[in-house]
Amino acid sequence: MKESEIVLDIIKRRRSVRRFDGATIPKEAMEQILEAGRWAPSGANAQPWRFVVVTQKEKLSAISDFCYYKLFKSRHVGEAGAAVVICADPEAGSKTYTIDAAIAGTNMTLMATSLGIGSCWIGAFREEKLKELLHIPAELKIIALIAFGYEVGKASVPPRLPLSSIAHYETYDAENEPGIITKKKSSGPFSVFGKLLRVLFNRR
Repeated sequence: MKESEIVLDIIKRRRSVRRFDGATIPKEAMEQILEAGRWAPSGANAQPWRFVVVTQKEKLSAISDFCYYKLFKSRHVGEAGAAVVICADPEAGSKTYTIDAAIAGTNMTLMATSLGIGSCWIGAFREEKLKELLHIPAELKIIALIAFGYEVGKASVPPRLPLSSIAHYETYDAENEPGIITKKKSSGPFSVFGKLLRVLFNRR
């Protein structure tokens, strides 16, 4: 298999896993995941990210109480083998510090996939509570946290728009845009209900 095919295969196999078996992640694997994050690109090479790695079961359980989406708590964080809280320093020298940290997180999820480790990006949380629990300095901003662990069962394959629907060459062809901008049914209370169902059934 060509190197490019290997990379694309890993990208396609990444899933948002919401059922973990609680097993400990080997230290060597965790360091590989963090190293992948360390090598992410950043504005002016400022490297504004800081990673807080949590493996203690009591802390993971506490963190899960501070993570939620609408009415649903992210209980799978408490079942994970580890969680990485991704922080960023707004004064590090990169105006794109939030994007930089997000890229680092993406690198980590892809490395985890290559190691047979599942992951789930958590973007809804009580920042001040997490800072208090983990003694994170006030000047840092928590961008996200990622739960890592060994999957129970198998997350379903999420649908993706065809490339022909999202890629425009030379100019933006709005007339042939089938969804993102022109689709009216994507907004409103029923769309929120649909999103909640997708979260429950691992359809992210």
